[in-house]
Amino acid sequence: MSTAAPAALISPGTIWATYAVGFASNGVGMMLKVALPLWAIQLNLSASEIGIAIGIGGLLPFLLAIHGGVLMDKLGTRRVTLAYAFAMAIACPLYPLLPFFAGIVLLQLITGLAQTTVWVGAQSLIVRLTKGKTTEIARFSVFARAGTLLGPVIIGAVWDVAGAWVAFSVTGAAGLLVLVALRKVPETNRRVAAPANADAPPARTRLKELMPNWRDYAGTFSLMAVPMVAFIIVMTVLRNSSTGIQTSFYIVYLKDIGYLGSAIGLLVGISEGAGMAGALMAGWWEKRFRPHWVLIGFVTASIAFVTITPMLGGLFVALVLATFGRGFAQGLTQPVTFGILSRAVDESVQGASIGLRTTANRAASFFVPLIMGFVVERFGLIDSFYICGGALIAITLCVALFVRRLPEFRS
Repeated sequence: MSTAAPAALISPGTIWATYAVGFASNGVGMMLKVALPLWAIQLNLSASEIGIAIGIGGLLPFLLAIHGGVLMDKLGTRRVTLAYAFAMAIACPLYPLLPFFAGIVLLQLITGLAQTTVWVGAQSLIVRLTKGKTTEIARFSVFARAGTLLGPVIIGAVWDVAGAWVAFSVTGAAGLLVLVALRKVPETNRRVAAPANADAPPARTRLKELMPNWRDYAGTFSLMAVPMVAFIIVMTVLRNSSTGIQTSFYIVYLKDIGYLGSAIGLLVGISEGAGMAGALMAGWWEKRFRPHWVLIGFVTASIAFVTITPMLGGLFVALVLATFGRGFAQGLTQPVTFGILSRAVDESVQGASIGLRTTANRAASFFVPLIMGFVVERFGLIDSFYICGGALIAITLCVALFVRRLPEFRS
């Protein structure tokens, strides 16, 4: 049974509201990714504690993203996204109230799951409404990237001018924009649409439906039997690894060599802004090269650009060029990833498939900062870039060699 809204009911206002959900949810995510390392440095946490504090935000999404996607397929994308958007807006301003390691870990668990689920909801909405068309998804990616462009710049400047309290409060206020945008988006899942008999009471959600079910996980992971899906999951981990570095010890490195929060936010924002240009180029590259080679090539480039950071000598212009290159490559791969995945699975499991991709995404968010934190303590901050980045590039090249042997990727 199709879960997409009928084409006749999809208005331009609905599409624009969906763009706004992606814009605001990604903006909040990037605000936290800049503010949290600055907050951890201000609290004098060790490198391993910083790695844990940043990485732990990806733990619950890693464990529960599939459940969130399945819930959206069962209960309705808008309905589930609204609940998590509310939790995100409430939790973000609470960081300064808990100025210690355990407090950061607790709030990271909450905001990490909430923000990720809202992002899953935004992706699910746009995929259902556009039927997986790469060009239209690319426009959504541009708006999402606009949020990740403005978020770091705003929060970096606010941090320098007003400090942690105002910075985290602004992040919470940005979370409220998601709730406003979702009011304009209708439910796309027919299973939860209003019944034909308007007098009939709405179906009640049972507690059992809200709890994770191993059958849902088994069914979702079974999607990886499709070679293209398995490929996307592996590449998603590698793709997001460069983000895991840039939103953790890249920021620590810049702070260590004397950059202020506003400059750090600007550099992160430039990377995300470059992603907008990259997203717009996705269709052009797909017409000339096979999508999986486009994905492999630009994932390798995104990792390389962040790996060379210590080689740049702290020169602002060089840092701008490198972060622009990373962002361009990262942005280009997003609609390519969405397009490959949406074409590889049935429409009825779009939410679950996005949950599976997000699980892989958050695996990188969880493990990369955590591992890099311990590498920093053992080998130093500068060498950690070369060790972690080099390992990730080597793994990506191994994937490329393996893909060449699979007949599914030759047609």
